[in-house]
Amino acid sequence: MKFQKASFLLLMFVHLSTVLFSQQRGNRQNVPQQSQSTATSAQEVSPQNMAGLIMYDNEVVIKKLKIKTASKKTLVTQAISKHNAKINELKTFNFETFDKVKFFLAKKRNEAMANRDFRTMREAQMQAQEMLAPIKTKVRVQKNMLNETFEQELSEKQNKTWLKYQQAELKKLNPRAQEKQQTQRNSQGSRRGQGRMNN
Repeated sequence: MKFQKASFLLLMFVHLSTVLFSQQRGNRQNVPQQSQSTATSAQEVSPQNMAGLIMYDNEVVIKKLKIKTASKKTLVTQAISKHNAKINELKTFNFETFDKVKFFLAKKRNEAMANRDFRTMREAQMQAQEMLAPIKTKVRVQKNMLNETFEQELSEKQNKTWLKYQQAELKKLNPRAQEKQQTQRNSQGSRRGQGRMNN
């Protein structure tokens, strides 16, 4: 009798363990999807990107501009370090504004999706830009200061390369604009291809 009881309890334990394991496994499978959707929504709203906050890697810049002399390397490193420090200050001192904007945009996006009224989202984007305007002005000042330093100290060719690189890095802050640009390029390319085939 004791043996039967023990066997029954063992079977129950194994059964419960199996059920719990399968549930945990199912939950684990759902986690990447949930985190992926959370990550996607987080990527959609980045007030820091909207404000144009960008920091540069001095080694990447030196390589990109093909700077060889030690004095110019030092100058570029110092200028970028100074710029990055100021941008970091702006990030730190304005974190409440960034959080506020992020929450505001997420709320408006959910409302727009629920009501299928995407005009609300466009208006919200404009409001968010107004909220970020003072920060954007300060970011522009830092950008101009860095560009002025490089204009004075770099060769004309190096400065042109820098401005082109800077523009490309700033575009990365707005992936949607990049996607739109890529789509336009692809459609233009396909039109040209069709034109050649017709000829």
